[in-house]
Amino acid sequence: MPADTAQHDFLHYLLCDLPLGYPLKTPITKLLSPELALSSRRELMLQQDRLLDYARTYLNTQPWIAYIAAVKHEAVLVAIPTYPSNFVDVVDQFFFKDLQQKYTALREAAHATIDEATAQTCERLVLLQSEALQIEEATKSVKAALAAGFKGVEPLPPPPPEPSPGPQSIPWFVAAGLACIVIGAIIPPYYGGMAWALVGVIVTAIIAARVVGKERGRVQAEGARFKAYLIHEGYYTLCRKSVILVLALPFEKRKSALVDLSPCLTALEALPPERDAIEAQYIRPFVGK
Repeated sequence: MPADTAQHDFLHYLLCDLPLGYPLKTPITKLLSPELALSSRRELMLQQDRLLDYARTYLNTQPWIAYIAAVKHEAVLVAIPTYPSNFVDVVDQFFFKDLQQKYTALREAAHATIDEATAQTCERLVLLQSEALQIEEATKSVKAALAAGFKGVEPLPPPPPEPSPGPQSIPWFVAAGLACIVIGAIIPPYYGGMAWALVGVIVTAIIAARVVGKERGRVQAEGARFKAYLIHEGYYTLCRKSVILVLALPFEKRKSALVDLSPCLTALEALPPERDAIEAQYIRPFVGK
């Protein structure tokens, strides 16, 4: 492989998101499939072997580059689930074992030549790269909840009763109107039977309009309360599931996120610039320049 191509691939490897940005000819959808073919898994292992070999060339000059590459290797095997049990061929098993020994030796050698603060920064970078998708989804969820008018989505209120299907008194008023007509038909005309029936129907209609209007307003209010609860519950579930997956956020931020969304959003939006700053300081000036 030409040196320029190897360096380009190595730079892509150091900067990519995991798992979706991992650079391999095999589509990532195949790599993440439970039925990943052995040939694709071998391709993954061979590429990791080449990348670790290339990382070793930085061990004496920029050991933090080698350390990032080693930590990223471990993250790749987690993001694209790869374990010894995945290999049935003895040759593949021995190759995987040798690869892991190479990774361990590189990580230990690189760690021994950098200070602990640098090592933690490198590990932080790989964590941010591995959680790029979770950070994006959590940011969208929190922004959506704030745009909907929620300052916090916890505590979740008790669910209101489901709204009534509609005004319940309409059949009774219809029956009352019919009863007025029947009674008016029974009363002799010279006593004004149908006139009284007409009066009864009009009075019944007026009362019905007032009662049914109140009932309809109550049903609409119940429906609005229930809809508001469902919206609240939806944002609560969405924010809870998305924020809790962002391990790059401090525990206290994740714990308090649902009570106060604004600081959580500020913390989430600070993560991509933090990643860019680490990459600009530790990778870009030394690889592919």
